[in-house]
Amino acid sequence: EIPAEHGGTEASFMSAILLIEELAKVDPSVSVMVDVQNTLVNNVFSFYANDEVKAWAFPKLAQNTLGCFCLSEPNAGSDAFALTTRAEDKGDHWLINGNKMWITNSGEAG
Repeated sequence: EIPAEHGGTEASFMSAILLIEELAKVDPSVSVMVDVQNTLVNNVFSFYANDEVKAWAFPKLAQNTLGCFCLSEPNAGSDAFALTTRAEDKGDHWLINGNKMWITNSGEAG
């Protein structure tokens, strides 16, 4: 779903889901990796990043950089409304406080 101007295919969400389903028939772990990249990581940038950040991130995500995703917490599981991790703007940096149980794709993310 990354725009062509940033090196993407402009594939639809439905196309991504069909690809993910076909990959799952052969290798479910690869399917999860592709799903996280296309439906979670890329969409965070699509929906929330400004144009400058998109121009920086999308070419990498479309070509050679894997993103990661962290949701599950010890006291919340995967309930996004019960998460306690917080990011605080400190002016010149962000301070992130909280605990995660695992981070999907963290070992491969760039």
